[in-house]
This record gives sequence, structure tokens and C-alpha cells, in this order.
Amino acid sequence: MEFLKSLFEGTDAWSGGIAHSILILAAVIGIGKALGKYKIKGVSLGVTWVLFVGILFSHFDMSLNANLLHFMKEFGLILFVYSIGLQVGPGFFSSFKAGGVKLNLLAVLVCLLGAATAIGLHFITGTSMTTMTGIMSGAVTNTPGLGAAQAAFSDSFGGNSPDIALGYAVAYPLGVVGAILSFIIIKKLLYSQGNIIAPERKKEKIDPKKEELEAESAIISKHSEAAETKFISRRILISKKSINGKRLDELKFEEILGASITRVRRAGLDLRAKADFRLQYGDLVTVVGSKESVASVEKVLGNSLKRLDEPNLSPIFFGIALGVIVGSIPIAFPGMPQAVKLGLAGGPLVVSILLSHFGPRMKVITYTTASANLMIREIGISIFLACVGLEAGSGFVDTIVNKGGYIWIAYGALITLIPLLVCAVIGRFILKINYLTLIGVLSGASTNPPALAYANDVDKDSDEASVGYATVYPLTMFLRVLIAQMMILLLC
Repeated sequence: MEFLKSLFEGTDAWSGGIAHSILILAAVIGIGKALGKYKIKGVSLGVTWVLFVGILFSHFDMSLNANLLHFMKEFGLILFVYSIGLQVGPGFFSSFKAGGVKLNLLAVLVCLLGAATAIGLHFITGTSMTTMTGIMSGAVTNTPGLGAAQAAFSDSFGGNSPDIALGYAVAYPLGVVGAILSFIIIKKLLYSQGNIIAPERKKEKIDPKKEELEAESAIISKHSEAAETKFISRRILISKKSINGKRLDELKFEEILGASITRVRRAGLDLRAKADFRLQYGDLVTVVGSKESVASVEKVLGNSLKRLDEPNLSPIFFGIALGVIVGSIPIAFPGMPQAVKLGLAGGPLVVSILLSHFGPRMKVITYTTASANLMIREIGISIFLACVGLEAGSGFVDTIVNKGGYIWIAYGALITLIPLLVCAVIGRFILKINYLTLIGVLSGASTNPPALAYANDVDKDSDEASVGYATVYPLTMFLRVLIAQMMILLLC
């Protein structure tokens, strides 16, 4: 027993040692991830359990060396936000096109109202801005915002502020439940007789497969002189690096080979292939033509899954290095007492978004498989949350019980509910958005995956909620990081 006690508490020879640190970190992440698989009435806190397990360990004096803890926390955050940027970057700018503009404007309003509510509570109640920023990040389940706030405080004031993490931990559970509760209220009050689609917006749903068939029919009609030729449709992976960044009109598939690319699947999104569309390494394209012409296109594009599975680490680490540099550049604004930095959260996020979108034009390969990106993201967020919990846990119980921290739950509920309900009214009556799209947008504006899971369960035959979520998520993620930083830099 003494051996185990010394091992976990880090006493004697184990104090600050590598074995002790790895043991604590691995135990916190392992237990937290295991707990995250369980759901209560269909709702799970997921990876956030790692944070609570870290708090528990720290409460019982099981933690890491302070310098090591700080390094691991920042490194985990960088891995997480960079992988997020790689995921959302390809669709970041396209999300502002067509109908995406009004959805993104509504999401921006959700973010601004949340920040305004938090700032208002700060002045009304006297709660410190560091605490209120943490509460706001927890209320909208936004972990990058938590990291950005902590990084901004550290850069500006040369230390850590544990109450940022405490506020986040207290507000997070109700942030998940509160968003789902608001969707139930919205459905009952704003959509008559529980209809999931507003009467004035009822129409035939667009089926992506139907669109694809229409595109194929159009191509076949072009080749009507070869009516006896049998046309097929096949999905092909782009696995040749020479194709990266090429425009469809440059490749001239239809003119030379007699086949056409109709759709492109990238980063989980189906995109319409137009003449000026730039292909990227790792895209999954739909090719329509005769069997021979499709085979010819396949030779040009590669279609080698094995080649795509090879790790492409150089752009990731060069991108992270560039992101750290960009995040460290001071940006001066008139009237501000000190220069602003994007920090270790904002810099890598901005660089990864820009590289994943514009990289192909510069012949830069930024592709990672979905599983590899998910692995990097999960490792990063797990390390970050474990370190946040281990850092903040020693004062968690005392804050809740003796220092009035329980009232933070109410503050978090207000920050969660007020923006969602106000914007729901605007979305329903002014923008005329149907219910499924609306709650998808509100889930994305809250960066809340459990809320999206609930939204998808409302109508399992429709993807409207997921489309709304994906449309606003990239901008919202960037904006949440920026707002958290601004609140620390301007109001602390």
C-alpha cells in the first residue's frame, strides 16, 4: 500500500518523476474516456469526464509538476485546435455562400448575445471576468474558448487563473442539458402543434442523391449521340499528389476522356463540382461516364486507399510551428491599452484553416485521413482537459461549497438559454427557418455535439439539422476563441 501511495502521490523517489507523471495523466484520461461512453437519458458529457476525473485526482493531492503540467496543457490545446482547423478549413469560406449567409449571421448573434450576457452578469454581480469567461465557455461547451482564455491570461499577466477552469467545469454540464431544454421549449412555443417544420416553409426536401442523379442525367443527355453507350457512376479517391490544387476545367476530363466529375466529398461535406472547383488530395469524387472513360479518369486520379493511409506529418508540424509564430505576433488596436495576440489557441487555428483551404493552390498537401485527424484531436483534447482538471481541482470543492460557486450554475444557465431563445424567435419569425435547420444552427453556434445528437434524433430521416450545424460551425469555433480572448484582454 505504501508503494502505491508513493506512486500516485508522487512522494519520495517518485516526486515529479516521469513514471509518476505518465501514470497520473494516463489514469485520468483512461478513466475519463471510459466514463464518457455512458449516457444518462441519451445525454453524455463525453470527453469532458476527463476534466472531472482530473479535478477529483487533484482534490486528493494527485497531480503533476507545475512546469510539466503547463507544458502538457498547452501542447494538448495546440494539437486539438490545429486538428479542428484542418477539419473545418475546407468548408470554412464556402459556408458563407448562398443561404449560409443568414445562418451564419444568426450564429454570430448567438455568440455576441452570449458574450453580452456574460459581461452584463460580470458588472451586475461583481463576479470576476476570468470566472465569467470560464462560465461562458462552459455554458456553450466550448473547450477551445477555455484554452484561449487561459492562454490570453497567461500571456498578459504572466501566470494562471484557476477560476477560469473552475467556472468552465461548473457550467459545462448544464450547458449540455440547457441547450437541449431550449430546443424543447422552442418546439412547443414557436412551432404550432409541435410541427418540426414551419407551415410556410413546408416543401419537398432536397435529396442529395436526387441531385446527383439529375447531374448524371444532364451529362448523359450531352452524349445523346452515344445513346447505346452504357453510363456508370463510380466514386474515386484522389491519391495522386500532382492533382492537388488542379481546377476541373484544367483537367478537361469531359473533353478528352468523355467522363465528368459531378460531386466531391470533402471533410464530411458533399460539394457541387463546378468548372472552377479546385480538387484536393484525399477528395472522394463521383465520376460519371462510360465504363472505359471512368477507368481512364481513375488512372489519372489514383484511387489508392493505401497511399492515402500513409501519414503526412510534415505539413502538420510545420503548420503548428507557423501557428505558434502567428499566435505570438502582437497586434495593436487603437484605444487598447496593450497589443493583442492570437495566442497558442488562435494562431494554430487560423493557420490550419488557411492552410487546409488555400494550401492546394500552393501545392501544399494538408490531407489527413478522418481517423488520423480524430486521433490527434482526441489525444489533444484529452491531455488538455486532464491538465486543466489537475491544475484546478485542489480548490474546486471549496469554491463550490464555501465561496458561492454554486451560483455560477445559474449564471451559466442564463448564458446558455438567453441567446438561444432570443435567436430562435428571430430565426423562426424573421428569417423563416424551419425547426430542424434552426436547432442545427443553434447547436453549431453553441459548438455542442450532444445538442446536435438530440437534433438529429428529432427526425432521423432528415439531415437538415446536420447541414445547419456544419454550415455555422467553422465560423462559430473561430469566433468563440476570439471572443474569449477579447474578454480577458479588454476587461480584466
